[in-house]
Amino acid sequence: MLWVTWRQHRAELLACVLLLACVAVPLLITGTAMHAEYTADGVAACVANPAGTGCGQLVTQFLDRHSEWGNRFIWVALLPALAGVFVGAPLLAREFEQGTWRLAFTQSVTRTRWLVTRLIAVGAGLAALALACSALFTWWRAPLDAIDGRMRTTAFVIAAPSLVAVTLFAFAVGVLGGALLRRTIAAMGATLAVYLAVRLPMEEAVRPYLLTPLVRITDPGVTADPGWRPEHDWVVADGWIDATGHRLSDREETAIVREVYGGHEAVYGAGTPIERYLADHGLRHYAEYHPGSSFLTMQLVESAVFLGLAAALLAAALWIVRRRTA
Repeated sequence: MLWVTWRQHRAELLACVLLLACVAVPLLITGTAMHAEYTADGVAACVANPAGTGCGQLVTQFLDRHSEWGNRFIWVALLPALAGVFVGAPLLAREFEQGTWRLAFTQSVTRTRWLVTRLIAVGAGLAALALACSALFTWWRAPLDAIDGRMRTTAFVIAAPSLVAVTLFAFAVGVLGGALLRRTIAAMGATLAVYLAVRLPMEEAVRPYLLTPLVRITDPGVTADPGWRPEHDWVVADGWIDATGHRLSDREETAIVREVYGGHEAVYGAGTPIERYLADHGLRHYAEYHPGSSFLTMQLVESAVFLGLAAALLAAALWIVRRRTA
């Protein structure tokens, strides 16, 4: 069974390895240069000691040169979709569409063993490739993550637990789509639609509240900002709060800004008129946030969700295949 599975899917595996190699070469070249610059230009020293002279300018210049490319790694979120569309969906849909399932089901190997062997072999290959991609992308982004933390969306998406779990989820969506629709193109389209329908809400609405955010309340900054410092927390909501604990609405905040600046362009930050207004009227800042130390916990929680969904989808596909009669 393993040999047959390899023969059937070797082209897809080799294509994935070739794609990884094509991506790895430029990333290794640019990443090595960025890591060297991070140390040689003193940015690493600023991260270790933010109070150093000129750190704000050094870090800003470094981010200006490299953060744009680092943020483009958000497109890595589509890699699991490709695995589901081009590997998961054809796995069973092609068998049913071409009629080869009849031959497979009349062999000495049971349907359950036939499908489980294929799922384990192909799924393990995809997981290994996702793990290799994660290691490469995470290494490249390491200097940027040392500055801004790993709770930001891009760093979170490329981390190993999340990327592997989401890849297996997309694969499972494709397998079930193929078992249900029995047409390769239809299964591929359905896989992409379902993946996006689950992944996008997870990114935008669910992930910020996988764990209960902490709440931080701070006094207005009536004096000048002390300078640059690393910020590894992920703020999911913020605003102003009064002495009674009432959180001001967007409309109330807008009215205050209009009152302070008279309809002109607003200026924010420590030592600005808006901060002095807040201090004079007993208002303070609040922020709901996840500390950087919660990164691994959030990764494991989200990964468990996707792995649970993947297991349920694969179990459904197995149930359908075992009862396939025509």
